[in-house]
Amino acid sequence: MIWYRIRLGRLAMINLAELRQKRRGEFWGRILPYTQYIVQSGVAVVTFFLLIAFAAWYTTFVQHIPAGLPVYWIMLVLLTPLTIYGTVRTYMRPADVIFMLPLETQMQNYFAPAWRSSVIGKYIWLALIALVSWPFYVRAAADAKPLLLLFAVLLLLKIASNYGSWQELRINGQTARVLFRLLRYVYITALLAAWLWLPLTTASVVVIVGVIVYWLVLRLPGKAAVPWERLIAAEKNHAAGVMRMLGWFVDVPTGERKINHRRWLSFIGRRVPWNQEQAFRFLLIKTFVRSELLPTLARFVIIGIVLVLLARLSWFGVAVYLLFILLSGVQMTMLRKQHTDTLWLSIYPLPVTAQRLETVRLITHAQLLIAVVLWIPFLFTGDPLRMVWTLAAGLVVVWMQRASLNRKWLRDLAADDELG
Repeated sequence: MIWYRIRLGRLAMINLAELRQKRRGEFWGRILPYTQYIVQSGVAVVTFFLLIAFAAWYTTFVQHIPAGLPVYWIMLVLLTPLTIYGTVRTYMRPADVIFMLPLETQMQNYFAPAWRSSVIGKYIWLALIALVSWPFYVRAAADAKPLLLLFAVLLLLKIASNYGSWQELRINGQTARVLFRLLRYVYITALLAAWLWLPLTTASVVVIVGVIVYWLVLRLPGKAAVPWERLIAAEKNHAAGVMRMLGWFVDVPTGERKINHRRWLSFIGRRVPWNQEQAFRFLLIKTFVRSELLPTLARFVIIGIVLVLLARLSWFGVAVYLLFILLSGVQMTMLRKQHTDTLWLSIYPLPVTAQRLETVRLITHAQLLIAVVLWIPFLFTGDPLRMVWTLAAGLVVVWMQRASLNRKWLRDLAADDELG
């Protein structure tokens, strides 16, 4: 008992806000050294030229806005993702369940800065998107809302969404958490749509009353004071996501991988023959279906379709199309690193050549499918020549990435043989 009181007294001396700041610094201190590889990969140069191309296209687009443009739907699509996205980085660690538990009643001092920085960081990007889209919105909308009021409403909805996301982590019961997450997605999107479509006075009343009602509804379910296990799991997912992004450019430790048992996709891979040559193909397909790569690519393709649809009549639309094909291939290369440290591959060795060929094959097939899906908006251009050569350019990008991946893989194998 005396030992526990001494330990509790030492914990009481901890500045929880400074502890989180220290952990944040340690995490990004491990990440920042890898950023040089991102710059060296050419992403910075490509991004710079894309910004120049976007500025030129956007200026022309604003000056010649097509008649009947669904401006409200476009604004809703642009603003909704960052408005409803409300994750909070807590930098929690597994040992906190034991060592920080006596401070459970004081953990608000630890979480408050995390929540504020999450709102501010995401709101800056949201306000930037609103500012960039404002010129075409104010010219195309029949009843455009004032810019400052738009900023204020977005801030209110961003705070409500982040608050809802935080309360979802505290709610007891998996089913209740999923239902409240779905409620947040639908409800915040509906409030944003009401602000865009309704007259100014009515829209303001609807948004304010809607946020108050949402806050009251969040008070209904039972909640844990500090959902230790869920916060630690969420932090692991956030950290793994950052490492996965870095893994597109350089080999990094990926840590624990999240596995999702998507039973509705379990039929994929059943047609793979049961023999040694095809074994790695089966493993890769199941890995692709159950990993975070699948939903990441799905969201990526949806965003690409929207952007290509908006810019399909210009050269910028073709550039966006090719860029999204290129980036999808970069994302898919993480499949190559999924099983580099798998124990079973050393116990039941599979041919190295088969591993390379099956990985490149799956990446190429998925990238070809993405190229075709992203090309669909060009069917509405009314220009057959543009449709044909745009698809041809996309297929060339896929072929070039396939060849590049093969060369890099063979070069790495030759380097490993020399070291061996």
